[in-house]
Amino acid sequence: MYDYGSCIFVFQIFIAEFVFLYSYPKRKHFVWRVLAGMAVIIALAGFYPMPSWAYRSQIYMFFKYILLFVITVAYLAFCFKVRPIALISACVSGYALQHFSYQIMKLVALTPLLEGAGIGSSAREHLLELMIFPVTYLLALLSFGRLAAKHEFYKNYDIRLILVSIFTIFVCLVINRFARQSASGDNAQAAVIANSLYAASCCLLSLFISYNLHALSISRAQNETLERIGYEERRQYESSKKNREQLNVKYHDLKHVLSLLDGKGNTEELRQYRKILEEYDSEIHTGNETLDIIVNEKADVCRSEGISLTFLGDGKLLSFVSQYDIYSLFGNILDNAIEAVQKIGDAQKKIISVTIESQGDYIAVNAINYFVGGLRFSDGLPATTKTTNVESHGYGTRSISLIAEKYGGEVRFSAQDDVFDLTVFLMRNHVARA
Repeated sequence: MYDYGSCIFVFQIFIAEFVFLYSYPKRKHFVWRVLAGMAVIIALAGFYPMPSWAYRSQIYMFFKYILLFVITVAYLAFCFKVRPIALISACVSGYALQHFSYQIMKLVALTPLLEGAGIGSSAREHLLELMIFPVTYLLALLSFGRLAAKHEFYKNYDIRLILVSIFTIFVCLVINRFARQSASGDNAQAAVIANSLYAASCCLLSLFISYNLHALSISRAQNETLERIGYEERRQYESSKKNREQLNVKYHDLKHVLSLLDGKGNTEELRQYRKILEEYDSEIHTGNETLDIIVNEKADVCRSEGISLTFLGDGKLLSFVSQYDIYSLFGNILDNAIEAVQKIGDAQKKIISVTIESQGDYIAVNAINYFVGGLRFSDGLPATTKTTNVESHGYGTRSISLIAEKYGGEVRFSAQDDVFDLTVFLMRNHVARA
């Protein structure tokens, strides 16, 4: 006998799994793989052996649904290009969503809704599923699904949280399945309500563990990484400041020596020394010591890479910004710009322009440069193109954004016609948050 219930279950599981998998990397010919595979598996699910006694055996039914679920997971590994543990985690979340939706339907079925439609109990439940499942799936997509996409869970996951989530939903399924045997007699309705509420709560707990706690774990790790980066930037700044002070001393000593030797010869060695002094004199002077250090550091990198760096503005406007924040802010801005311009083959487009100006209550720091290739934005920030591992890169733009927020401002990114435009707004004389 063909079992349509198995077909419906497999279809619901597939859709629930896609709620969490939609943002995951896909294999070639993904659409055809999914459509063809789903159609075949759903159709074949109806041939799952269901002898008459099986409907009364909770053990048989339990393993039936587990096996059908495992088949969907195995096939989705053929459609998505992710690590097995990440795929299993998303699919288990899909099972939790399907089971949650089913339990909500069981609770609604106890109400008078659709009772007067003149249809049987089985058909009524299927109609209720058509009403309830799309709503719960959509809510899950807008919450847990988008959270998984935002934090790219297929790249970043905590195996411990995944295992806890899997264990939670497994225990829920076992208890829920065998608790049905006690739902008979006078206490049948009360048992169904208690069982469904328990199962729905366990499913929500599983999803919360998998996604909300996971997102908090990722955010905590990112903050710790930013703190380590900030510490290294402070150490780098102190080293750069010391080196510049020593360079200034050497500059003045050399300038004094050359003034004594002036007119006493014009050897090649003296000409080289004069050239060094001319280059030093041509350095960018902004009126802000910290800004001078970082801008001239990056200017040296630009000269070695054949990049033209122009800087306009009064560094004194940033007097209310801490020296470490200035060093970090402009260091990240210029590092990102240099990395983008290095990839350009056209020498005329190897240009970086940085300006500082006053705009009302804010000081605006603007950086413009050309770039090649596509640029993707994630959560309002340019997504890193350095590596597929977001845990090790992509903190430059986050740091820029955090510094802007620290000084009561914001950062705006735009990319159009191969021109990248970044503007950081800092509130004038704002008392920075710690």
